[in-house]
Amino acid sequence: MEPNNSQGNETRSEQSGDKDSDSESKYLQERIKKVEVKPPSSPTSLLARNAVLLPSGVAKVKQLEVNENLAPSTSISTGSATGNPRNKTALAPGHSLMDWIRLGSSGVDLTGVGGVPRIVTTAELAKHDKRTDAWIAIRGIVYNVTRYMDFHPGGIPELMKGVGKDATKLFENVHAWVNYQSILQKCVVGRLSKLSSGSTEKNLNSKSVGTSNTSSGLLSSCTKKNEESPAKNSSIVKMDWQQTSQSITFSYHIATGYHAVGYQLTRLSERKFRLILSFDKDIVTHELELNEDVNWPPRWSRNFETMDVDFTFTKKKGATWKTYGSCILLSEPKTKQRSYKDYEVISNTSLCENVNLLVLRANDYLELVPVGHHVEAKMLVMGMEVSRRYTPVPPCLHPEDMAPGYESDSLCLIVKRYPDGALSPSITSLKKSQTLTLSHALGTFVVENFDEFSTIHMLAAGTGLTAMLSIIQRALGRRNVTRMNLVCFNRNQANIFYSKQLKRVSNTSRLKVTHVLSQPDESWAGRRGTVSHELLKDLIGELSSQGCVFICGPEPFLKATREELQKLGWKKSQIHEFDD
Repeated sequence: MEPNNSQGNETRSEQSGDKDSDSESKYLQERIKKVEVKPPSSPTSLLARNAVLLPSGVAKVKQLEVNENLAPSTSISTGSATGNPRNKTALAPGHSLMDWIRLGSSGVDLTGVGGVPRIVTTAELAKHDKRTDAWIAIRGIVYNVTRYMDFHPGGIPELMKGVGKDATKLFENVHAWVNYQSILQKCVVGRLSKLSSGSTEKNLNSKSVGTSNTSSGLLSSCTKKNEESPAKNSSIVKMDWQQTSQSITFSYHIATGYHAVGYQLTRLSERKFRLILSFDKDIVTHELELNEDVNWPPRWSRNFETMDVDFTFTKKKGATWKTYGSCILLSEPKTKQRSYKDYEVISNTSLCENVNLLVLRANDYLELVPVGHHVEAKMLVMGMEVSRRYTPVPPCLHPEDMAPGYESDSLCLIVKRYPDGALSPSITSLKKSQTLTLSHALGTFVVENFDEFSTIHMLAAGTGLTAMLSIIQRALGRRNVTRMNLVCFNRNQANIFYSKQLKRVSNTSRLKVTHVLSQPDESWAGRRGTVSHELLKDLIGELSSQGCVFICGPEPFLKATREELQKLGWKKSQIHEFDD
């Protein structure tokens, strides 16, 4: 939130008079509007907007085709890397989404303060830290979540982690995609002041109120970082170039110790380009102006041993250049701000009865997504902006299985269609030339942390396979990986997808693939069952210091797998779970 420099002391007492009280109330209402705490246009819009925080089975809203002329009125999202809308915790009867909407519309005071916004100090916030009296602060706004506890699909213990304090950082680390403003818009207590009740007007005007990181010291350090980052990061990123009469190649080498680098290349003109290299805490930008015009898109390649990346442009006019042109280097701290691009559907192919492969392309833009990271997909459904997270997949694992219509500036998604899903029915129904909005790459997974292991085990339930495909592609290009063991869990034969592609690679490589079905028909000759001690002992085996295990699937699958692996002696440092 912005500093309040126009108001008087924000901690003045309620005895200041009706005029001051009315003024304060109006002021807070205006401030709350600025964080988009708005009432829904209808219970239906609230239903669609907030499917992430409430039971997915209730949101049985019929999917409609996108109407690009409708302005987005709401926004909903989930935290699943595969678009899976399942809840983390089973909710008791009478605590569905519709029940929460009815409660909010019943006239019951969910704020606990009579619905009149107020300034809340950190000391007062800390007093409301109990299950039966729970306040939470997110991005400068305080909410009373006491009544919401039993409706939270993540469970009461998860919500209690942020009660009685400023939970902004916790929220952004775990639930940054959630549209909490809409879910809790009837629970607003007021605005958080980080000052004590005895603060003076001078202090109020000299500090920013209601934000988490706005001290003068931080501002000073940020300025200093901006000044120093270019020099620092110029040694992290090394760019070389070489040419023929027909093409020019730019090679990027990243210094040792810097991992999970994302690349975003944008064409500004036929000879001007912007390349953004995204690191954990910083972004480095190369503004390139080439000597002559080149064609788009460039070819690109990534060396999985060194992680060097090459971009090769074809020249419009065949000739040898005296110089490649010029490059301006910029560097700045990475922010949580997300950028989005509209992607055109190039192809939409069915992989099995409820799973589709989409090839998408943005105009004048290409992105290399780090292994194990995801993108946020969003589109208008019934006039509402709905979003889900999906993990991009390689266009193929073998050249003969290239995704239909794929080019170097394309991005591929595998999406499972849930009949009652808020977004997946619309995405899987997209036709060629229609559009889907995607964010830049998101995530914190660092695959390089597992490079010491020569054996890679992968346990995937359903579309949890999507998280494994990039890991397989990378491992195929690394000499130190001597064995890959993929176990795919599905319900029946009709749910198996990508089997032909996996079989082609496993025939000539270090990859072994096993399909396990829980409800196969009589013709199935493969493995049967679900996760069990006996099954994992047979397929994965006991602890090996040379191995690691990647897991992706719904929460019950993750929990069962985690427990059985621990019984087999596997250490936490050898296991990574992708949230499905």
